[in-house]
Amino acid sequence: MLYALLGIVATAVAVLMYNHQSGELFGYPIEAIGSVALLSTLLLFLLSGRGSKRAGSAFKSLKYLLMWGALGILLVLGYSFKDDARLLVDRVAGELVPGTAMVSTDGSVSFRRSADGHFQVRATIDGSTIPMLVDSGASAVVLTQEDAAAIGIDTRNLSFLSPVNTANGRTFTAPIMLERISVGGIEARNVRAMVAQAGTLQESLLGMSYLDQLKSWSVQGDSITFSR
Repeated sequence: MLYALLGIVATAVAVLMYNHQSGELFGYPIEAIGSVALLSTLLLFLLSGRGSKRAGSAFKSLKYLLMWGALGILLVLGYSFKDDARLLVDRVAGELVPGTAMVSTDGSVSFRRSADGHFQVRATIDGSTIPMLVDSGASAVVLTQEDAAAIGIDTRNLSFLSPVNTANGRTFTAPIMLERISVGGIEARNVRAMVAQAGTLQESLLGMSYLDQLKSWSVQGDSITFSR
């Protein structure tokens, strides 16, 4: 019974923390879900407490009452400070896993430099998420053919007529327009982009056609920060 109650409290705190932005869960208001979770813990306690009383253990019942009262308060506090806890989790993940966005209270997002010296991000393009390297030297967003196909572009019908110079030499790209790109929740619309010829680019590049739509971006030490 003890582990069941602990499981309910822990699950409720996690659900409230990670789904609060949607405002509902399973079609019900998120506050109602939290209330049901709290009342469920109290109900299970009362049911278990009856057994203790029948066994003549009033002191043990009081101890459990205080314990579950404290856990109920913890549940309420966990929901009250959900935003701060979410920011803390994101920051820890960003420090440990390159490419993970660290969201600040002002809405800006930061990324840590990876071991190879580049800034890696995960960009959502027209609904699909792909890894990219931030490259201020690229005039536009540049996609590999594999990533272009992954977001639904028919690469067989592209015309590779635009010459560009890359680290691997001169190559040709096909110009395209992306409806939207979101990086760490910061979205840009109608972004000019290019698709590279097969085998000429190892990873897609987040170039200036995205960065120019930001309010600002800056590099400080091992972090790059985007502001909306």
